[in-house]
Amino acid sequence: MNTGYYPRQVGEKGILSKNDRREQEKRKVVRTRLGGEGSQRTIPEVEVLERTMLDLRRQLDCATEIIVAKDNDLEQHDKEKEKLQQAYNGVKPRMRQIGDMLWREGV
Repeated sequence: MNTGYYPRQVGEKGILSKNDRREQEKRKVVRTRLGGEGSQRTIPEVEVLERTMLDLRRQLDCATEIIVAKDNDLEQHDKEKEKLQQAYNGVKPRMRQIGDMLWREGV
């Protein structure tokens, strides 16, 4: 018995369903040959791949540097925010005292 993939067709025109089209594309990719007798070489040059990989590594390194710099900036902002919060918490009671004194005097 030949057990294979038999796609279902939708409607009278025999259009493949969405899942079957996806499956068919996967199978086409699997069946693709990397060059046979009489065909030109379809495998990319090794040097081209190495250059592409090197370029991608440079981009990754650059992205990593940017992320580290942004992280450092955020940490610095957090420290500044904490200092401001402490200063505000120190001034807040004094502001209440001044407000109470002004209210008592009727100002």
